Amino acid sequence: MPGAAEPGERDVLALLRGAYPYLPADAEGDGPGATATVTVTVTVTNARAVRRAAQLGRRAAYSRPDSMEVYNDLVVGKYSWVPDDAHPDPAAAEMENLPVHWLKDWTLCLDVECGRRDETMLHRLYGTVTSHEPGTGQMGFSPTGGHPAISVPVHRIVALSGDRQRRSDGQVPAHEPYEA
Repeated sequence: MPGAAEPGERDVLALLRGAYPYLPADAEGDGPGATATVTVTVTVTNARAVRRAAQLGRRAAYSRPDSMEVYNDLVVGKYSWVPDDAHPDPAAAEMENLPVHWLKDWTLCLDVECGRRDETMLHRLYGTVTSHEPGTGQMGFSPTGGHPAISVPVHRIVALSGDRQRRSDGQVPAHEPYEA
């Protein structure tokens, strides 16, 4: 309409977030050397601790951290890859030792912090891992439905795992709210 104000950046992002909760712009304001969020409303570090505690002992059961057992349990949802809170870390090395190129064949759940730091929320995204760059702390993730890969910084990731019940494109939504 003539004389109408242009929509603000927050309005545009809110509209886009209605279609998909994680936007690459979410992490742009984090800055270099950003770490996992610790706030009153969303705590990535606490969500990670809960996920680690839920699988306590499972990691010790693997014969080697780069074994095919880890890979197999990850893709079927028996095991969750949880980044450590410091970078680089043992979890980054574990992901680096997995055959990431094979993860492109499996629909996985990526539990991730969405939104700008002042108003974040946790969401579960479904799709495939296309890459992992431990040196930069970035994971390539292609949302379900054949969408182009987006880059998600590891400091925003709570966990990566398969879904025991829903394991193919036709069975999973693109995203859903995170439930601990």
